[in-house]
Amino acid sequence: METHLYEEIEHLSIAEKRSLGEALIISAESEASAPLVSEAQRAELKSRLAYHRDHPEEPGITFAELKSKLLASLH
Repeated sequence: METHLYEEIEHLSIAEKRSLGEALIISAESEASAPLVSEAQRAELKSRLAYHRDHPEEPGITFAELKSKLLASLH
């Protein structure tokens, strides 16, 4: 946590700290219950799976190859 933010939190009253804590918990719970993928992403995945099933002769890549490509794209 950034130092100045922590210092600001330290200067809050007990009631303000509790209110902030409750707001953070509510925020975290709503994020945790959010779907991992959006409907658009889900539709894209279904489309790709259907294409793969219709074209089984096309070569794919292994998980290790995918992981390597993704990690390489980060650099």
